[in-house]
Amino acid sequence: MDDNARPHRARLVNEYLQSENIRRMDWPAISPDLNPIEHVWDALGRRIGARHPSPRSLVELRTALLEEWGLLPLDLLQSLVNSMRARCETLIAVREWKESSRRQNLSHTATRKNGRPGESRLKFLQ
Repeated sequence: MDDNARPHRARLVNEYLQSENIRRMDWPAISPDLNPIEHVWDALGRRIGARHPSPRSLVELRTALLEEWGLLPLDLLQSLVNSMRARCETLIAVREWKESSRRQNLSHTATRKNGRPGESRLKFLQ
């Protein structure tokens, strides 16, 4: 699961996924609210940002991330997992609404163009 961000779509990543026979899920572009790992990264980033002194090297950053990962509240992670059904249902509802709106706009456009509802729409669907 990724949000179509450039780093996730790099050739190297694509080649790795193919070599491991991993299929990508369809996922809307730049949708961090849907991807629970983005919330985990945000929590880790805030915890690392609150450290004094801040990590000053990659080794220190790695150590700090591992420490903070171990300190993340389990209920945070569980709530993110438990929220996935509602997140996906919301996405489906929004997609259905957008598709319904698009069909209504096509129908309205067809009526304005020739005075007969749906005629242009039928041509579009053929």
